[in-house]
Amino acid sequence: MKDCFYINYYDEKNNKEMEWPLEEMVGILLALEMDIDFHIEALKAQAVVIRTNLLKDSQSLRDYDIKPLVSYKDIWGAKYDINVEKINRAVKGTEGVAILFKDKLIYAKYHALCGGSTENAENVMDNQVTYLRRVLCDHCIEGPYWNNEKEFSTEELEQLLDIQFPNIDGDYKSEILNFVEDIEKDSYGRVKSIKIGKKIFSGNEALELLDLNSTRFNIYPTGIRFISNGMGHGLGLCQWGANAMAQGGSTFVEILEYYYTGVDIEKIRLPSIKNPLLGRIIMIDPGHGGDDLGHKGVELGLLEKDIVLEIAVKLKEKLEELGAVVYLTRDGDKKVSINERVEKANRIYPDFFISLHMDYFTNSNVKGLEMFHFRNDMDSNRLGKSILKNLRDKEIFLKGLKEGNFYIFRGINVSSLLIELGYLSNIEEELKFKDENHIKSLVNGIEKGILEHFNH
Repeated sequence: MKDCFYINYYDEKNNKEMEWPLEEMVGILLALEMDIDFHIEALKAQAVVIRTNLLKDSQSLRDYDIKPLVSYKDIWGAKYDINVEKINRAVKGTEGVAILFKDKLIYAKYHALCGGSTENAENVMDNQVTYLRRVLCDHCIEGPYWNNEKEFSTEELEQLLDIQFPNIDGDYKSEILNFVEDIEKDSYGRVKSIKIGKKIFSGNEALELLDLNSTRFNIYPTGIRFISNGMGHGLGLCQWGANAMAQGGSTFVEILEYYYTGVDIEKIRLPSIKNPLLGRIIMIDPGHGGDDLGHKGVELGLLEKDIVLEIAVKLKEKLEELGAVVYLTRDGDKKVSINERVEKANRIYPDFFISLHMDYFTNSNVKGLEMFHFRNDMDSNRLGKSILKNLRDKEIFLKGLKEGNFYIFRGINVSSLLIELGYLSNIEEELKFKDENHIKSLVNGIEKGILEHFNH
């Protein structure tokens, strides 16, 4: 197949942007990310995971030192040709296949070995992700990373965790549950009895058996041993589990459907020059509507509900021309409750939810466009920065991008951005929203920001 879709990659070492054919990049990353000796169906599953993530967000490549497969000649030695052929089989055997949830590319998380079960997304990240649910996994029990031990002195733990253990003094009664318990001392601090393991010893017995200097002693740990099972965050695909499933006869599709809940494994149409946003789903939320007017302009009496709807409709048209599927939470002058907006977003599950509003500040000349993203939502943070970048040459006053904790952010299970387009309390700014060129500039800047974000 002749590649018609390329992945942009920023080579930090050489400080330059590079382009790699998608399927070639899948093979390069497959060699980096999975043991080449794994079963071919496990390698196919990982290839689909990599392709999905590249199409979803190629910016993750910044964490990799990208090298062509030829660089593995010294590493693989005599097995080089066999291994390259195996990688090519995994890539060709899944060409164009990706993981979708409700017709949208997922963030296909993966890790080396789960240690018995994968994890729910909300226990690792800040938000719940429907397709990243815990599944039991006894497939990886024969893998490495079981009962890995790591010991720390109390001084090391204090430094690493920024904590302070209690100081020992003569009256300190220390217990290490299930190991050393029920320490009874007299009024002078001498140990009368102590339970060690499952046996109870008198102070004198402990003194003699442990060759201590006195029955007036305290017990204090000088180190702690952590014993862990598994390797990684536990989200999504367990690589060692995938290999065991493949050895047991499971196909790559069955493996992926096991580790990602409710997904579809499909061959997808790739974006092109004419349709660069093909496969992207955007939901635009024009705030207010109906008898909920929103803010009202101080000079012309322009209504927030009308301005945001006009911009939402125009933005929808532009994004659809680029191949995106775009939904509006309202397409006319009607009231839609915030719960209905949240419910619609969670049902459709778009790549992004963008809410449009106007701002107001009484008796003030404050003006400017301002954006907000939910805490720790780095995807929305990047989109916001991309939109701001593309608005800078539009003669629009920009107040920047901030973290927000709006109710609508907390209810929606997808990346969300709220844009305050300007201040209706500012006469100069209100007048601009009667200017068709200003509206076009806003729409154009947001459109280009979205396009740049998805194609960077």
